[in-house]
Amino acid sequence: MIGRTLDHYRIESKLGEGGMGAVYLAHDTRLKRPVAIKVLHAEAVANPERKRRFVQEAQAASALNHPNIITIYDISSAEGVDFIAMEYVEGQTLDRVIDRRGLPLGEALKYAIQIADALAKAHNAGIVHRDLKPANIMVTGEGLVKVLDFGLAKLAEPEVSDESAATLSMTREDRPHTEEGVILGTVAYMSPEQAQGKRVEARSDIFSFGSVLYEMFTGRRPFQGETKISTLSAILNKEPSPMSEISEGVPRQAEWIVAQCLRKDPAKRSQHMEDVKVALGALKEESDSGRLAVGVPAGARRSAATGWRAVAVGALALAVVAVGLGWWIARKESPRGGGTLTRLTADSGLTTDPALSPDGKLVAYASDRSGGNLDIWVQQVAGGEPIRLTSDPADEDEPSFSPDGAKIAFHSERESGSGPGVYVVSALGGEARLVAKAGRGPRFSPDGAQIAYWVGLARGSPSAPDSGRIFVVPAEGGSPRQIQPGFEATRYPVWAPDGKRLLFLGQRDSRASILENYDWWIAPVEAGPATKTGVYEVFRKLAPLEADPPPFTPAAWRPDPDGILFAGSFGPTRNIWRVGLSSRTGKMDGAPQQLTFGTGIETQPSAVSGPSGRTRLLFAGLQSNRRAWTLGLDANQGKVTGQLQPITQSDAAGSTLKLTPDGKKLAFASLQFRSGKNDIWLHDLETGKSVALTATPANEDYPVLSPDGSKAAYWIFAAEKAAIYSIDTRGGVPEKICEDCGAPWDWSSDGKRILYYWANRRRVGLLDTTSGEKIELLQHPKHTLAHPRFSLDGRWIAFIVRTGANRARVAVAPFRRGIIPESDWILLTDDSGPIVSPCWSPDGARIYFASERDGFSCIWQQRLDAATKRPLGPPSAVHHFHNARSALVGLSVARDKAAFTIVETTGNLWMSEF
Repeated sequence: MIGRTLDHYRIESKLGEGGMGAVYLAHDTRLKRPVAIKVLHAEAVANPERKRRFVQEAQAASALNHPNIITIYDISSAEGVDFIAMEYVEGQTLDRVIDRRGLPLGEALKYAIQIADALAKAHNAGIVHRDLKPANIMVTGEGLVKVLDFGLAKLAEPEVSDESAATLSMTREDRPHTEEGVILGTVAYMSPEQAQGKRVEARSDIFSFGSVLYEMFTGRRPFQGETKISTLSAILNKEPSPMSEISEGVPRQAEWIVAQCLRKDPAKRSQHMEDVKVALGALKEESDSGRLAVGVPAGARRSAATGWRAVAVGALALAVVAVGLGWWIARKESPRGGGTLTRLTADSGLTTDPALSPDGKLVAYASDRSGGNLDIWVQQVAGGEPIRLTSDPADEDEPSFSPDGAKIAFHSERESGSGPGVYVVSALGGEARLVAKAGRGPRFSPDGAQIAYWVGLARGSPSAPDSGRIFVVPAEGGSPRQIQPGFEATRYPVWAPDGKRLLFLGQRDSRASILENYDWWIAPVEAGPATKTGVYEVFRKLAPLEADPPPFTPAAWRPDPDGILFAGSFGPTRNIWRVGLSSRTGKMDGAPQQLTFGTGIETQPSAVSGPSGRTRLLFAGLQSNRRAWTLGLDANQGKVTGQLQPITQSDAAGSTLKLTPDGKKLAFASLQFRSGKNDIWLHDLETGKSVALTATPANEDYPVLSPDGSKAAYWIFAAEKAAIYSIDTRGGVPEKICEDCGAPWDWSSDGKRILYYWANRRRVGLLDTTSGEKIELLQHPKHTLAHPRFSLDGRWIAFIVRTGANRARVAVAPFRRGIIPESDWILLTDDSGPIVSPCWSPDGARIYFASERDGFSCIWQQRLDAATKRPLGPPSAVHHFHNARSALVGLSVARDKAAFTIVETTGNLWMSEF
């Protein structure tokens, strides 16, 4: 194979060989980078059905974006050779790293936590590894772990059993290969259900992970035999020797974690890899702090076993450890400050928006546990059954306690009765009453007399103009009063402890630089100018500014020394932080301090003074999964013709994606967690193959394909310098085609012009890709213009006009080179809700768009007169997504389908102290 070229990969050297194929180092001649190529053995892919199942699974695995999972670039065939192209990682497989005495505890835990995190990510996406073993785990020189071969074991799935294979002698090599006969997986690391040929699921991976853990701690496999049948017998019928009998100094907690993973019965085994990761993390914290108690040395254990009294004492001790560590997984020491981290809810859906009562004894929150929508629930922090306070079929969320704990304010999307807005209900239950229409994020003032709230786009960009207005209303009802009406956008109001001021996230003038006026501000409630805090100047040094400011959302203003609690992203994760503000100047006082340290989304903090005198902190720990989908659609007739079909898996797709007019290709932006930046990907809807078009440190977004799919344009925004780039989708080097341009949104049918828009500048422009000339087409002195699209004949432009907080309209205008006056615009819809992504039907007689006009983000259409483009009747729904945990965030329409990204959010509540 060396010297051959498969597709655009030139084979340079052999890296190794496994049971399913050989691995080579190759050079990607298109993107100019090294890759690893796994060439699959011909017999492994000889059966077409088995190959189809494998390709389907491998495509799903290729969408797993995670720093500890090897990235799959391509699954293809060339010159009769089936191969997988993947990320090339320099390092050693884990089986070569582990010596015969095992790994040092700290090193073993460091690798184990990364492996567990990778498996948790895959399991949350519905992907099972099936063949986890040290030989499928890479370790770099810097200690980074990469899990290999997700989905590859699918090729080993048998059609018929091969009983004679079970009596073959076991290899004595340290690196066993995947078995290709009776069972799926490598014998030494498989689960009992795999050994019996039963269904393989996530808990099977947990058993295999326990076997890997055992080997990392001891240097030995937990189940060994001279033949396959004897090894299988040990897996099914024997318990492994205690690790502390093999290797001195193994902690009791490690013994327990491994034992829970290696339970024979899947129902009694650790159920979720996320829980195993939490336990390993807590064990590492104990180890790093020097407080860890190690197990009984092997010699002492053997001596103690000679007396029945010692046996009884040992059994009692193990029982205590098991019970204690079961509690410890749900309640562990906080990494900073010595408090505790306690999980308060354990729902499979979405439980979020926690609020602590002033005495710290009750928590109110929103949960969809009772059905498809969010309701308000209350429960005691100490335990007990939760009480459901609301039962309207619309979403109700964002609860907040009154200072006396007797009432709860919340946001509701009610469609009947008084309609959406801020409601107040007794903490003991009863009828809720409307306080303010259309409001969200309500907060009682410290004296309980007033409620502050804001009106705006719940899912919009925090930097979008006209996306927020703050009001204050009497708690008993009355006329609301706007705070700082001179601002373009105000969101997330938080009361100062004195009740005389409000802190909020705001943008004073969208025409000015974001760096100049986007910040936290403090304003008097009654009257007077707002003071800029300057916190964003510090935050930007920790989280560099990209296209939008990073969303640091203030949540609570605690008395000193707690300061301001907020959720913020200074990297790939979102955690809870606090920062002080000077009472004299209103400026930031000291560096921000991190309070939580999870790897996902930790947000919506609520805090009160606990009984111990420390601050009790409650927050939501969320997981967000972005997936691209298609829906069969006859675009000219406005009729759904097929079912929802996923394109990507596991957080692969960004919020912007574009189809070619024929619906055969799709470009989307995908967040690569190893860098925290977007790359541009191309998906072929006919072959099902996805390929990364870019792989640079820059944050690349807003992809748009030329009509024939041969080129992709995209946007790079950094330090307020924006440029549009173009790249050949068949391979090539990106080319900058425009400087100081807004986000590209559509390509003309002749492939010569690109429409782009500047949200902050309220303008839509045209780029001539041949000459590089930029021409302004649309502008407005007050409203934001966004998402411009050419009709297929190139004679019209559709776009969005954001007319105010939580309001937008679809408009069309006749295309001409030069400013198109507002008098020529045709407004197609009312501004009853937010609207994004207008798309033309091929015949120009319909406009499709995503709208929250019914309280959820759904797909709508507006029929048009084909000649005049005047609206014919009101908009009508095409497809609904009425689920509290799901949101449609992007839309593209071709002749036979619609493509879009759906964000699904799940999570639970956690409590800590500091």
